[in-house]
Amino acid sequence: MKKSLLASLAMTVAMATAANDFDFSFAQPFGNWWTAPEQPSLDLKAVNTTSSQSTCEVSMTINTDFGQPVYTLTQSVDVAPGDSCKMAFKFNLEPGFYHCTFTSGSTYLTEFNIGYEPERIVSPADYQPDFVEFWQRARADLDTIAPEFAMQRFPEQDTEKSLAYKVTMRSIGNEQLTAFLMTPKKKGKYPAIINYMGYGSGPAFCDFLPAYDGEFIYFQQNIRGQGLNKDTNTHGEWMVENIDDIENYYYRNAFMDAVRGVDFVFSLPMFDGVNLFAEGGSQGGALTLAATALDKRIIAAAPFIPFLSDFPDYFNLSGWIGGTFRNAAKDKGMTDTQLLRNLSYFDIKNLAKLIDVPVIMAVGLQDTTCPPHTNFSGYNNISSPKQFIIYPDKGHGVPRPDWDNAHISFFRRYMK
Repeated sequence: MKKSLLASLAMTVAMATAANDFDFSFAQPFGNWWTAPEQPSLDLKAVNTTSSQSTCEVSMTINTDFGQPVYTLTQSVDVAPGDSCKMAFKFNLEPGFYHCTFTSGSTYLTEFNIGYEPERIVSPADYQPDFVEFWQRARADLDTIAPEFAMQRFPEQDTEKSLAYKVTMRSIGNEQLTAFLMTPKKKGKYPAIINYMGYGSGPAFCDFLPAYDGEFIYFQQNIRGQGLNKDTNTHGEWMVENIDDIENYYYRNAFMDAVRGVDFVFSLPMFDGVNLFAEGGSQGGALTLAATALDKRIIAAAPFIPFLSDFPDYFNLSGWIGGTFRNAAKDKGMTDTQLLRNLSYFDIKNLAKLIDVPVIMAVGLQDTTCPPHTNFSGYNNISSPKQFIIYPDKGHGVPRPDWDNAHISFFRRYMK
């Protein structure tokens, strides 16, 4: 486990309201997440900016990430003019993530998420009895499609050390995909990294680490209707296409697109035949975990802020995800029970049970798109070697180059 260097971040909020004769600064000594036996504590400093003694009153409320109240704590201190006071709010938490709000009287100060013992969050797998058989059948369907791999030079995206290509292939349902490839100019055998893209991404080309250039094959798989395939998208709102039919649901096919990308890398003569790593963020994080679960040729994975995990809880944590799925299900006459049963086949927390290679995951503590609870629902079901990084001030994203350096170092550690 690694705590980010950002853990020492201090956040200052200067107030200028009637009851507020104070400037407040909020320290984050543990990056706003803790593990036992650390004592959760949120500390602030208040400076009296007036020429007279004044009373500083601050309240802190803590709710679970599902919105249930846990604590309301208030402290009041008399402060001399120009002097300061420190307040330490100490409390106990159950494993999970929480939302804190600070106020002074009727004045809002700040709010942020915190976490405690994330590896002890329990969200049991809820896959159906035929879960493994379902995915074996999907892979068998993919194998009936001739891949028809083809590469076309794309010189405008070349770098000093690598050559660029557009790649076409056929995937499940005979769907044609276009993807992006970089190969080192120097002849030899190389390890490879396959990158999976975020939800609704348009074309992205040299979105790879400087550390990759000339040392790794870099293949960015573009799934159906997204990335380089977006201009010809026929799938509508991807996540709900055919949600009433698991054999034709969008992510059944998209997860097979992810696997077809693995097939392609293994077809490359310059690939060393062993060292294939997978990485991606958001939807790309989900595809990374799905591909790693479904194709044992990937030897390590680095998802960040992964999407599509723990649908039963996700629906209650995100209005966007819950609303999108429930509205689509309603249009098709499906109940919540039917919807969640169908989604259980594609839930990353269930697929995570099939992962048996090393994984490093990055989480944005302030993420409301793929809340940290859902990230750990899948992560905690992985039984192979793993580690995580929580970025305390990040929402739906990770800091570059910190995450790049971390996961490239992780890949090098497990290179064969």
